Amino acid sequence: MRKRILALALMASMVLTSFAGCNSGGGDNAAATDSTAESNASAESAAESAGSTAEGEWEKFDDVTIEILNCWNGGFKNPSDLRNNEVATAIRDKIGVTVEIEGIMMSETEKLNMEFASGDMHEVINAPYWGGDGGETAVIKQAGSEGRLLALDDDINDFANIKDAWKVGVVSQAFLENDLEYEGFGGKHYILPMQTPGEEESIDYWAYGVFARGDVFDKVGIEADSVRTPDDLYNFFKALDAADIKDVNGNDTIIASTAGMGNSYTDYLLGFTLPGLTSYKQNEDKVWEYYPLTEDWVDAGLFMWKLVNEGLFDKECFKQTPTTANEKLGNGTALVYAAQYNDSIRATKATGLYIQNPEMRYMPVGPLEYKDGTTKVQVEANGRNGTPCAIFTTNCQNLRAALTYYDYVNSYEGLLLTKYGIEGEDYTMDEDGMPQLDQETLDRMIEGDDTVNDERRERGIGVYCQTLADRSVSLFGEKNPGDAAAGVQEIQDFKKVSPVKIIDGYAVDKVALDFEGYDRVSKIAFEGTKQEDERQKAYFAATEEEARAILEGYQEYVRTEDGGIFMEYMEYLNEKANERGDCVG
Repeated sequence: MRKRILALALMASMVLTSFAGCNSGGGDNAAATDSTAESNASAESAAESAGSTAEGEWEKFDDVTIEILNCWNGGFKNPSDLRNNEVATAIRDKIGVTVEIEGIMMSETEKLNMEFASGDMHEVINAPYWGGDGGETAVIKQAGSEGRLLALDDDINDFANIKDAWKVGVVSQAFLENDLEYEGFGGKHYILPMQTPGEEESIDYWAYGVFARGDVFDKVGIEADSVRTPDDLYNFFKALDAADIKDVNGNDTIIASTAGMGNSYTDYLLGFTLPGLTSYKQNEDKVWEYYPLTEDWVDAGLFMWKLVNEGLFDKECFKQTPTTANEKLGNGTALVYAAQYNDSIRATKATGLYIQNPEMRYMPVGPLEYKDGTTKVQVEANGRNGTPCAIFTTNCQNLRAALTYYDYVNSYEGLLLTKYGIEGEDYTMDEDGMPQLDQETLDRMIEGDDTVNDERRERGIGVYCQTLADRSVSLFGEKNPGDAAAGVQEIQDFKKVSPVKIIDGYAVDKVALDFEGYDRVSKIAFEGTKQEDERQKAYFAATEEEARAILEGYQEYVRTEDGGIFMEYMEYLNEKANERGDCVG
């Protein structure tokens, strides 16, 4: 049996593919501030802080092969030689395990159904497990309930680097109770959640907000940090409209826009809501209300109607492609946009906008404030509410070998190998004991050469990261390899004014999932596009009165459809929330 020495509960990000989790480039999650480096003087001290020692031993198997289905539509390209690339060879040399990975080009739910219906299942399946009873989650829950999966309870405590997978803080209380410990599992654990945080610093930072061309503030005599409320935004937009500002080519500009398909125009509406995890808020009487049924929701819709009606908002953005959005940002045509900060960073890098026009660099507006006057944050539960996962089917011939693989790639040694590659070839350790990629690779990352990641994946780097409880920043001084040198400073600066905020408690939207008729409630309020369709219809209404009628008409539909079952559901939700006492919105 494998002895634990390099033990730590770690996880690195697994993006759309179970084997693509170690992002081997910079990107959105630039990390490794000076303070982080100072607090982690060496790799040895980082490992010790995670409960690890300098050497590790794992049981070595006799060349066991594990078949893994990467059940993510599209995913990432595997190395041309999955078995004998440098990283796969090093893993096999260490623990005697080789993984064979098969991807899919079809619906994840459809593929899961085919696997379990046929009985010809892969040994291990990595798939979405977002919680609730929809899509892939429902299929996996049924498979566990019907005995098609192997329970992990008898084995997982022998593997120190993955045994904390079900701890609150790694996963949320609601996700644990409703999904990982689903009642149909009979008290057993079948799901190994992945892509979970082990520390606040390693939570993915998405950098959503409102951003404006840096030169426009002086043109209209308004300071960026003075724009915080909906009224401030409106006055700012009116001033921009009056100023007749041009783009880099001398063409007319758009006042306010978004990324592709209107993402994320709701950031302009921040001042009409409160920070939280769900669409439910407590009113002054401590009664939980569904936000789309409140007057604040109507006011937000009317504010957007005003922006559209007065020509201050890009009418095309709701249907525009990402390519069109990038053109508007790359040429400075959109004076203001709401989306991820990285949208403008990528778009302007592609056009070279800042080379001749550095004054046009997009910068944050505000930070904007919620209705209660607090500043914008990235709200996160104390642990993830839904995750990618690994499940082990009854066709798995050697569960111990499979778990040893997951345990090894979550060790300090395994993380260095799978994230950074081979020491001396792909990285060296600096004087502080932190891994540093070779300079040529870093230079290419800084230049935005995405082919460097493809080349690293061909050698197996970033392919075999089956990781959880991510503590990459504490251990390596950066979220992803190269972030410390190639990361985007603008995003790090934005994070200081619009940080991550962790909210403890049980998400109230999960408290009433057992409501009789929940599927009917879901069809009325939660499924499909009806709510967004009605909102956009209101934005383009001829008059404010017509816009209000559309918004309030949607609210009446939710309240009264199917005999008013939604309001019965809300009564039940409040009863259950009061019984628990630990619910948060």
